[in-house]
Amino acid sequence: MASSTLAAVHTLLVVSGTAVGVAAGVLLDPVGQRLADRSRSAEERRRAERAERRKSEAAAIEATSTDEVPVAPAGPAVVPDLDAAPSGPAATDRPPAEDIPAEPVRHLLNEGPSVPRMVGAGLVTGLLFGLAAANLTVRGHPTDLVLVLPFWVFLAAAVMMSVTDLTHRLVPRQIVYAAGVVILPLLVLSSAQLHQWHPLVDAAIAGVGAFAVLFAVWFFVPRGMGFGDVRLAGLIGLTIGYLGLLQAYLSFLAGFVLGLLFGLLLMIGSPSGRKTQIPFAPALCIGAAIAIVWGDPLVHHLFHASN
Repeated sequence: MASSTLAAVHTLLVVSGTAVGVAAGVLLDPVGQRLADRSRSAEERRRAERAERRKSEAAAIEATSTDEVPVAPAGPAVVPDLDAAPSGPAATDRPPAEDIPAEPVRHLLNEGPSVPRMVGAGLVTGLLFGLAAANLTVRGHPTDLVLVLPFWVFLAAAVMMSVTDLTHRLVPRQIVYAAGVVILPLLVLSSAQLHQWHPLVDAAIAGVGAFAVLFAVWFFVPRGMGFGDVRLAGLIGLTIGYLGLLQAYLSFLAGFVLGLLFGLLLMIGSPSGRKTQIPFAPALCIGAAIAIVWGDPLVHHLFHASN
């Protein structure tokens, strides 16, 4: 009787989680679009301010150079050296290379209000919520909702960030920060309820490590990755690292492989070729979802099967 009751509660959690996920995906999709619009507008303002500042500096340099040129004595006109390097705004107005964005692949998903996209986000989020509830509760008790909640929060945010990266080519920092602020206390609460604290240590190691590695990639190859992906990597490391360091490794391994395949397909199908800007957040989020839903059996098969 007790076993059948637990099974019924488990089924109820999976079904209710799926319904909550559908509703969350539908409601959060327009929120993500508004945040992405604001982030893009803020970035455009920053670029305009940098360009204006460069113009002002170039004008000041030109004025100083003109004031310091001595007046030539009367005599025959001096023929300018046509081979000399150009000076003035024509030479200094060019933005530095890091300010020139790569050619993006547009309209992978339409931005702004879109009912089909909202419905799709709801269905994907609901499916992920149901799968997470079905698999994560195996670690504890079927009634242990606290164990599932942080991963539901992450999955809802992951769908939002994947969509904004496909519509706007950016990952709004507000989503990353808000998800982290909610997830971290839930992980602490889960550890307190289960009396297991080592997962928090693994989460901290994975979060800091993932952020550091992708920060290094962004720092040395800024064209290859946006800083939103660096923030997202830290959030993924924190969340998936709670399940185990091998699960976090699996998450990023799957994410990078999927990102590579996705990037190759986009470059082949885009007229920009190798200059195509690749949205990387969806691949990272899919890798994280794989680790949440199937992480334990995959880790056992890949890393412990030979033992």
